[in-house]
Amino acid sequence: FVDQFGGSDDVNFILSKYLSDLENLDIEMIYPLLQLGGDNSEIFYKTICDSIRNSSHLSRNVLFFLQNINMRCFQANWQQWSKLFDEIADLPAISLSSLRSIQRLSNEAWRVSRSDSSKEESTRKRIYDGNTNMCLLYNCDNIDDIVKAVANGEISSMCTVILLLMCVLHEFSPSHEEIDRFISHMERLCEKKKLNRVPRQIIDSIISTLEHSDKENAKHLVSLLTRLQRNTVFSSPIRETNILHGVTFGMGGGMGPLQTQAWVYTLKHSTYQNCTQPGKCGFILREGLTGENITFIHLVTDRSSYLNSGVHYHDNISARDLCVYWVWTVILPNGVVLDTIELELPMCRWCKYWLPPGTKREFKAAYVAYNVSDYMVAK
Repeated sequence: FVDQFGGSDDVNFILSKYLSDLENLDIEMIYPLLQLGGDNSEIFYKTICDSIRNSSHLSRNVLFFLQNINMRCFQANWQQWSKLFDEIADLPAISLSSLRSIQRLSNEAWRVSRSDSSKEESTRKRIYDGNTNMCLLYNCDNIDDIVKAVANGEISSMCTVILLLMCVLHEFSPSHEEIDRFISHMERLCEKKKLNRVPRQIIDSIISTLEHSDKENAKHLVSLLTRLQRNTVFSSPIRETNILHGVTFGMGGGMGPLQTQAWVYTLKHSTYQNCTQPGKCGFILREGLTGENITFIHLVTDRSSYLNSGVHYHDNISARDLCVYWVWTVILPNGVVLDTIELELPMCRWCKYWLPPGTKREFKAAYVAYNVSDYMVAK
């Protein structure tokens, strides 16, 4: 097929003709058409858009097409592809296995699209890496995998553990013995690896949301989260946690195809009562974006970047101390409205797993939490 049509002046016409009905195309024809099209991003993008329009799920053919597409296609216009991946992830009847495949593909495509961008500046310290979290999401299929990831040093915060549990337990129902073993292993590892504790407010919000779930496994997840919440090895009491809401701050300098914005946070703590530096004590977080998706967040430590920000930075604040999360207003099909928390952007959407079909979400605010007793007093 490729030998016959590859040299034709009407390759675009041939591709458009065959791909116009991708859903009903013999799957054995898809790969030769992808070879023929090479890195024809425009036609391939249009093909996927047309195929998912008015569809509630991701078909086998469309998934196969995306998994075998030439990765160079994503370099041409990553922002539009990023939005398309979001649209696919939001399909109301998409299966969990298909969603994980799309997460994996989006992660790989992002890396390709960013291969020519400039290196990140050493003055920014990474506090959040969406792509690393995506790798953990599709590599952990059960709670034993989470324990292994902690033991191997791939996880440094209980917030990440909570995120993985919300995804893993959607399809996996652990026994009481397995949960007891998980708690025992995690207690030992948290103390050995010095994992950051999760603020209790975050678990409270997640449990409140799960009470509206119609999934059978929700009761297993609520039971496990409740045990983690009551254990001070895993979670920090409300009185020991500061929740900060930042304000936007313009910072110059782009990073290749990535968009960036910064957030300024002010903080009060007894450690800084005698501070005489101009402005308020605080810090700046800088986001790296692809399209509308936050892919990484850095703590800015270069003092020259704090000019005109209204805050100044103290050296004893480190990226490892901070936990970022996002609050969404959730509107259930029965009209119930509640606020819930996401620990992952852009494509986790744990509410999609657990809440009834037809649930709507609206973004509310971005926050940073840090544990006073663990981090600020000890330093």
